[in-house]
Amino acid sequence: MRIRRLTLAAGDLEGQAAFWGGRLGLPVSWDEDAIEVRLRDSTIRFERAAPGLDARYHFAINVPADSIEAAVAWLRERCEVLAFDGDPVRSDVGAGCVYFLDAAGNVVELIASPQIEGEDGPFGPGSLIEIGEVGIASDDPPATVAAVEAAFDEGVFWRDPGSELTAVGDHHAVVIVAPTGRGWIPVGLEARPLPAEILAYDDRRFA
Repeated sequence: MRIRRLTLAAGDLEGQAAFWGGRLGLPVSWDEDAIEVRLRDSTIRFERAAPGLDARYHFAINVPADSIEAAVAWLRERCEVLAFDGDPVRSDVGAGCVYFLDAAGNVVELIASPQIEGEDGPFGPGSLIEIGEVGIASDDPPATVAAVEAAFDEGVFWRDPGSELTAVGDHHAVVIVAPTGRGWIPVGLEARPLPAEILAYDDRRFA
């Protein structure tokens, strides 16, 4: 599964443009009342949120295998890195992961999975390859999991009863379904149903 474009709501587009373009150095373009942030193989589109909507999500970006320490060092020069159990790197899921908040308060994760190949050289904006995860909340997780499976013709990649999370997809990208009210690690951001559209590379989508 490969996510071509992820569309999310954001209250402060100017702040998001400054963060993703100015701080992280990624290509950012404006499109009417939205901005698009270009990763190497995916696009994140932030559309202006409706007045009063507190739109904060969890999503993750794949980076090359074995690059997580370089990713942490690169991030620390540009923003605060969030601790996971007192450590900047999470390594208990078969990959190296590091978390940070963007200008909108989204919990963003960089994932260095052994299955993801990348270009050699110093870590930089070009090392942010593609959308690897997006979390969505539901009042009826089993029905939402079934809808995501049908939309993308993908099965459950993993299910963690202890955390109440279910991931649909594969090692390149997953949609993680959480029950409403569960906290996204590592800051406990409450998972809430929010507007989002996920477009796969063969134009299958879930909104």
